[in-house]
Amino acid sequence: MNIRSLTVLALCAGIPMLAQTPGLTATKGDTEVTVYGILDVGIGTVAHSFGFDPNFPVGVNPQAIKFADTSATGMFNGGISQTRWGIKGSTGLTNGWKGIFTLEGAINVPSGAVSNGALGLSQNYASSATVASAGTSADTAVNGQLFSRGAFFGISSDTYGTITMGRHMSFMLETIPGYDALQGAQIFTPIGFSGSYGGGGSTDGSRVDNALRYKLKVSDVNIAVMHKFGGATGSSTARSTNEFQVGYEHGPFGIQFVYEKFQDTTSVANNETVTKTLSATTNINGLPLQAGDTPMPTYAVTANGGTVKVTYYDTTSIMLTARYQIGNLGLKVGYTKEQFTNPSNPGLDANTTSIYGQAVSAVSVTPYTIAGYTNASEVAIPGTTVEKDLTVYWLGAVYDFTPRLSFALGYYNVKQNDFSNGNVALVADAAGTSKFTSALLDYKWTKAFDLYAGYMKNDVSGGLAAGFLHSDNNIVGFGARLRF
Repeated sequence: MNIRSLTVLALCAGIPMLAQTPGLTATKGDTEVTVYGILDVGIGTVAHSFGFDPNFPVGVNPQAIKFADTSATGMFNGGISQTRWGIKGSTGLTNGWKGIFTLEGAINVPSGAVSNGALGLSQNYASSATVASAGTSADTAVNGQLFSRGAFFGISSDTYGTITMGRHMSFMLETIPGYDALQGAQIFTPIGFSGSYGGGGSTDGSRVDNALRYKLKVSDVNIAVMHKFGGATGSSTARSTNEFQVGYEHGPFGIQFVYEKFQDTTSVANNETVTKTLSATTNINGLPLQAGDTPMPTYAVTANGGTVKVTYYDTTSIMLTARYQIGNLGLKVGYTKEQFTNPSNPGLDANTTSIYGQAVSAVSVTPYTIAGYTNASEVAIPGTTVEKDLTVYWLGAVYDFTPRLSFALGYYNVKQNDFSNGNVALVADAAGTSKFTSALLDYKWTKAFDLYAGYMKNDVSGGLAAGFLHSDNNIVGFGARLRF
């Protein structure tokens, strides 16, 4: 029986059990195939937001946004878990080994589209006369691939571990949900929304293509290594990745350590420039400007429609997380340190003309090179290459009132170092902080279906607030999640 037949059989045989047990499985001899997925949709209001976008994987950005000035209410996609569908399976080999595979894609339920952040980045602002008419867009590793969340196969043994090849989740991203009190909720936590924390500093690194991964569990100890092959001509290390994980989990206690190093990883952004001008005669209500009034802002948008800009850099990062369960109370903490430097292979990277199916019209390969300048004391400061550092920590608690009802609180803190080389004109490169407070109430109606309500507040300062109209943002949302 081929995989197509097994998939159809799984759907037909498993649908009656949908409300009780997630995953629809069909078995033929020593071959097993499971069709599964998560549908997660809700309605939320964001205090300062662009419009909800049908392509962006979550639909809206709940964090502080530089130019967003008004609120927006709409339907988000994936309040807790990214909406997905997948097929996984195994087949018996010999001597305790089996062949395994996983194919998993992301979808936007509100629009019915395949999740595609890069498409949103290239389209938003392209036809916008003002910033207010723009849609939400942000960097993401989910960019229209049929199996954007994972595509790999390999061999597995209970004794010797598992070896797989293909597109994998990074170890940091894989670790976060189990070590965050709010389950790494996409809409209500920064470490769930932004893949940069799960990708060792690079959102694009949260999913690792062309990778060979090995994982082994011995009693309560787990270890894993992963290497990404860059596939670049003339260099065996260009665009490569190395990751390592070791952890211990026993009963109520767990601890995990992860190390990740990326060469020539990327971030993708809108290819536009937004210039803000404040009126000298009119306040934000369109009335004559009086002392103490906020001037009316206007914006000029210079965009290269239908294209994106790409920045290349290297990252080195570590993550340390721990959890402990005391009765009905679960405590979870985490710490990451992320270092950013110029890419190892700028000549190769500069030739990029397309990425994730979108045309590239601007490439930066020296993001951490600071040009020389003369300071306020008329002292000439030479140019230099700097390192950007982000330090992230979080702590949270989740309390189970009943086996079905839980309430979680979390606090997340992001600190940026000063990498401006003393140039006060580089305000975004100055030291800064971004702080988040989150709450999530989750009611598990059945094993497969839950209802939830969440809240997140974000405050930014220093370099992380440079050029922002508002140094804060918040979201309130209600949603439902169905596992099948």
